[in-house]
Amino acid sequence: MLLAAMVALINQPAEDLARIRTDLDTRFSNAGWTLDRYTDLPTLDAGASMVLADLRGPGIIRHIHTTRHHPADLFARGIVIEITFDGAEEPAVSCPLADFFGDGCNGRSREFSTPLIECAPWSYNCYFPMPFRESARVVLRNDTTRNALNYSYVEWEPLPEWDPELGYFHATYNREQFRLDRDAFISLIEVEGSGHVVGRQMSIVTAEPLFKEFAYVMEANNEVDIDGVERVVDYLGTEDSFTFSWGFQSEFTGLRAGMPHLEVGDVNELSIYRFHDHMPIRYRERLSWEVNWREEQGLKGSVPVAAAAAAGGAMVDAAWVVYWYADQPGGYAHRPLPPAEERDYRPELDIVRQVGAMTVDPDPTNAFESAEDLARVEVHQAYPSTHPFWIDEPEARGGHPGNPNPGRRGILAVHPESGERPCYVLRKVRVPDGDPRLRVAVSGDPYEAPGRSDFLLALGIINGGEVAWVDERVVDAGDPPSPDNWVDIEYDLAPYAGRDVGIALRVSYGGPNGIMNDEAFFDEISIVNGP
Repeated sequence: MLLAAMVALINQPAEDLARIRTDLDTRFSNAGWTLDRYTDLPTLDAGASMVLADLRGPGIIRHIHTTRHHPADLFARGIVIEITFDGAEEPAVSCPLADFFGDGCNGRSREFSTPLIECAPWSYNCYFPMPFRESARVVLRNDTTRNALNYSYVEWEPLPEWDPELGYFHATYNREQFRLDRDAFISLIEVEGSGHVVGRQMSIVTAEPLFKEFAYVMEANNEVDIDGVERVVDYLGTEDSFTFSWGFQSEFTGLRAGMPHLEVGDVNELSIYRFHDHMPIRYRERLSWEVNWREEQGLKGSVPVAAAAAAGGAMVDAAWVVYWYADQPGGYAHRPLPPAEERDYRPELDIVRQVGAMTVDPDPTNAFESAEDLARVEVHQAYPSTHPFWIDEPEARGGHPGNPNPGRRGILAVHPESGERPCYVLRKVRVPDGDPRLRVAVSGDPYEAPGRSDFLLALGIINGGEVAWVDERVVDAGDPPSPDNWVDIEYDLAPYAGRDVGIALRVSYGGPNGIMNDEAFFDEISIVNGP
């Protein structure tokens, strides 16, 4: 009967839109936005909590709307949504904001819409019905050090009377970093009481090359034990449990399942969701859900995965939200969240492994005299869709992508992917005998933001399985544009004479001018010998 009541609330018959209900009223609650009629609304300030709604029951929340914040990499998991029913000691809902709304991988999902959650243009919407008997309190908590400009509202209805067959909506967030080998498993959730699971959202991030395109990651059984009976539900593959087949191949957003974020490269990212409103997974006493790789035959026999795990690799970061209804308003112990700055997982590019897979360039010099010379370097984690690119001769113009200082020709342009992901330019060369030196000629963009453009540049040498960062400096674009603003760097490579080494250039946001067009332009990355 609990199930029937909740299904009726979620899937209201179309004719109910035309039914006149004199026993129901419309209620509304605002928060966050003080630049309009209600100047005394609470705001989402750094380190503070903001009450979206403090309601008296019986009633039912029908819709929660809130802002998607910029920058996403700060606020997506730095803001937490908590919902408490009937004065319970524990909130029924406790999740980072983006994950709760299916915006996976710390706020990197594309827009999508389902009947239950929605990642809309610069906003989030939740349509899970949330009944409460006595009270409901909806709160956003800003765990970051910056104020968030926010507008939120809650739409709800008082109920004529409380129906004891109604359940309380719950959602919890968990995250684990683990080594995916033949013994791997994670526990999604364990709950006691009576209720039913209605959905899941999962974000997966890995920099392991063996898991590119999520090979092996998808090969896990999803095992649901119910009321003491093992594997009442046993999906033989994670992708199948989310309704896909043959892995995670392309982005897709549907009404009950979707893949709103898929990125395959040096770092592989995946966000997926699945709702079970057509047939919730019911339990009367307890339910546990485990994702288990231990039965996968291909993983058991994989020598490369075993070797990568033994060497400290094969790492996966998984974060997930489970949505369910329970017969009690509280009692579930959510896992404590780490500090806001530790909630995103951005694995560093394994440049040692990248260089190890490269072939030695027979020409130790590279002045990027033609566009074909770009193929003689590897560029990783550049800003997507615009970088890297080749410039024949700088043009005196602003805008983005930008231009370097004048005076040089044949130039490689790169830009970091984000503040958390620097750009790497890699070469593999044999260092000659004699007086070998690394020579780098670099410029910033003096046109787009005169006097405000700078970035951090680090030089590294990869030899014997390690990276030695030998130089890090601020490169200022200068103002006004001038050939004198090019920076020429040389580093002695005599200790590496006669060896094959990797050359790594790391371009990062930073510098005293702050974040403003942190774009780098290389006229030369060469090994030279003699004067």
